[in-house]
Amino acid sequence: MALITNNTEDAGLRIRQASQQDLDILVEFNQKLALETEKRPLDVAILRKSMQAILDDERKGVYLLLMEGEEVLGQIMYVLEWSTWRNANFMWITDLYIKPKHRRRGLFHVIVNYAMNLYKERRDVIGLRFYVDKGNTKVIPLYKKIGWKESNYNLWEIKKDGVQ
Repeated sequence: MALITNNTEDAGLRIRQASQQDLDILVEFNQKLALETEKRPLDVAILRKSMQAILDDERKGVYLLLMEGEEVLGQIMYVLEWSTWRNANFMWITDLYIKPKHRRRGLFHVIVNYAMNLYKERRDVIGLRFYVDKGNTKVIPLYKKIGWKESNYNLWEIKKDGVQ
């Protein structure tokens, strides 16, 4: 497998927005992502409904798929968050997944760079953010390598009973 360059079309790669026909692959990738990064099995029925909700309403998020021919190699999702202090959006990226057999080809950089270019092109977006599970230490050096810096914000939450 060749290392992918920045020119995805020359490498036979393309990135497209996920559509209804991609529901099964989104469910599959997100199941694998949760197990791999957080060792968390997901309820497939809930996951399927969640993926369907995103496909039905871009305000909930937009999935981008990294393709080689007709094969889906990976995914990334972004969602916008309005900043009242800045009168603009932050773009959050999440659900980044590359099939294991296609890792170590530079695909992580391809899909993250694509999201970074989207953020740079949009006038309504002033920053790009992501979060990482504390146990997923493998990915942090990759983000640092491409220029990301740790935010001064910590993430806190409260969940209703029964929510993982």
